[in-house]
Amino acid sequence: MLGYLLGYLLKNQQMTDVEEVIVITDNIPVKKKAKAIEKAVKTTLEHMLPEQVRYRVLHHASKSSFGLQVADYCNWAIFRKWEREDTRSYDLIRSRVLSEFDIFRTGRRNYYEPRKN
Repeated sequence: MLGYLLGYLLKNQQMTDVEEVIVITDNIPVKKKAKAIEKAVKTTLEHMLPEQVRYRVLHHASKSSFGLQVADYCNWAIFRKWEREDTRSYDLIRSRVLSEFDIFRTGRRNYYEPRKN
């Protein structure tokens, strides 16, 4: 899923002035799973980004990361809107939501594109 998200975010971005992309995830408690997820994220970034763009994957506890808490709240508000037709929380962030789609309901979107050398 991260590949679709990153592909969507990076698809129309000019990467000529970008030196580094940093992806921050919540800590993953099971070490085996954490290594597999990190490898998948790095492989995805490697294929999406131009060769000159470095990338890092960082893991932070969401309880101590304001950015992860904001992302979690926004996802939760959108989830409530779609799953329960409860727009109370979504209405608070509506002006900041640039786009949204239900990838499972509308079918696979091809945002994953290999890097251009």
